[in-house]
Amino acid sequence: MRILLAPDSFKEAASAEAIAQAMTRGIKRGNPQAECRLMPLSDGGEGLTQALVHATAGTLHNVETVDAIGRPITAQFGFLGNKHTSRTAVVELASASGLEQVSPADRDPMAASTFGTGLLIRAAIDAGADRIVLGLGGSATTDGGTGLAHAFGFRFLDAHDSDIPLGGGALVDLARIDDSRVSDSIKNVPIVLACDVTNPLTGPEGAAHVFAPQKGATATQVELLDQGLANLARAIMQYNGRDIEHTPGAGAAGGTGGGMLGLFNATVKPGIELVLNLAHGREACAWADVVITGEGSIDSQTPYGKVPSGIAKLAQSQGKPTIAIGGTITRDPHTVEALNETGIIATFGIAPGPADLTTLIANTERNVEITCAAIASTLRITAATSPCESA
Repeated sequence: MRILLAPDSFKEAASAEAIAQAMTRGIKRGNPQAECRLMPLSDGGEGLTQALVHATAGTLHNVETVDAIGRPITAQFGFLGNKHTSRTAVVELASASGLEQVSPADRDPMAASTFGTGLLIRAAIDAGADRIVLGLGGSATTDGGTGLAHAFGFRFLDAHDSDIPLGGGALVDLARIDDSRVSDSIKNVPIVLACDVTNPLTGPEGAAHVFAPQKGATATQVELLDQGLANLARAIMQYNGRDIEHTPGAGAAGGTGGGMLGLFNATVKPGIELVLNLAHGREACAWADVVITGEGSIDSQTPYGKVPSGIAKLAQSQGKPTIAIGGTITRDPHTVEALNETGIIATFGIAPGPADLTTLIANTERNVEITCAAIASTLRITAATSPCESA
C-alpha cells in the first residue's frame, strides 16, 4: 500500500515536517510493508518555506533581521530546487514578523511592523532571487506592509513631509508616498502572495476588525488601525492609481496583501494551490493509494482553502481517498458534509483522552504516531479482507 503523508503544521505544537515524520513512524508500526511518501504542506502561513524547500530539494538561508517590534532575530528564506527556471525565493512573513515570536506581554499592535520581512526579502534578492513567493499568515502586524516597503526605500510622509514612524498606528497621519529612493528593478521583481484569506483591506471584514484583536488590539486601537489602512489605500490611489481597498486578499497579514498589491509587482494566489503546484502534488497523489493529511484543528474553516481540503480535492480528482487527523475535530453535520465534499472520507482526533492543553501540545507528535499506527492497521486489515477480483 502506498500512503502519501501530506499534513500542515499543528499550530504551536509541531511543524509540518515533524508531523509528517511522526505519521511515518506510526504507519510503519501499523503496517511495516506500507510505502510512505512525505509531503509536508502549508497554506501560505507558517511552514511555507520548509514545505517548498523540502518538496523541491531546495536550500535554506539564515538572515539577521528584526522581529515585529524591532528586536534582532535570525530568520530564514529558501531557494526552490529541482532546476526551476527562475531563481525563486520563498519567504514567510511569519518568519520575521510573526505573532508567535512576540510574547503576549510584548505585543504592540500599533507599533508592530513588517520591516524585518522587508530585510529578509532584500537579502533574498541580493542573493540572486528574481522571483519571490511571500507567504502571508501568522503576522503580528497591521501596518499594511509599509514596514516591508520602507526596507526597500519607500517613504511614508505626513502632511508636513516628515517620515511617519513604523507601525500601523502611525498610518492615521499618512499623507503621501515617496519612492525617489526605490529602484525600478526592485519594484518590478515578481512577487506571488500566498494566502488563505480573501478579506478586503478595510471595513468590518478588513484586516483591523477581523485580525487585529488576535494581535492584542483594543476596540479603540482597531478603529485607529482601520482608519490608518484606509489612509494607506487613499495614498496608494494618489501615488499610482491602484485601488486596493476592497481587493480580495488585501487584508491578509494585517493589510500586507494590500500594500504589496499597491506598491510592488505582486499577485495573489490561494496558498495551498500554489504550494501543491510547486510541490508536484498531482504526481504525488497519482502515486498514492490513500492520502493522510492533518492540521491542528479540523473545523468549519478546514474545507475552505486549508491544507487538508486542498490536498483532498486534488486526491479526489484522481479517485484517491483522504483521511484527516487533528488535535481537535469538529463533528457538526454541516462541517462533516463539507469535509466529505472535498474528498475527506474520515477524520480522527489524536487526543488519547481528557487532558489539559499543555499536556496535549507537548505530546502532539507521540499522539500523531499512535493515531497513524491505528489507521495503518485498519487499512492493512481492510486490504487483506477485500474480495479478490476473478480473472
